[in-house]
Amino acid sequence: MNTEKSKVKAWVSLMDSVKQDGKNAGLSRRISRIASLPRRRRVTVSLKKLNEHVSASENVIVPGKVLSTGVPDKKFSVSAIEYSEAALKKLRSAGCDVVPIEEMIKRQGVRLII
Repeated sequence: MNTEKSKVKAWVSLMDSVKQDGKNAGLSRRISRIASLPRRRRVTVSLKKLNEHVSASENVIVPGKVLSTGVPDKKFSVSAIEYSEAALKKLRSAGCDVVPIEEMIKRQGVRLII
């Protein structure tokens, strides 16, 4: 099994456990549904889109891949299934937090970007 499939399965199982706890149930149900889509239909979000739609110090979940087009000029926290190598470098150099989904889902005020 490739690493992307294992990451998606881990995300979906985590979202299922969160749904059962009742905390952030609506958000976790939506993330699970989007992350379960076939790869060709999964969400891809550029840094440019993140920069336009996210305010500073906001918590964001991307149930897909973050691409490197654009440069973030705000510091925010992001969690995604995948990141391109260039996107990871740009996020870290801009001071953004790249957070695992297990930690992000516990935070308050999390937004879903698709």
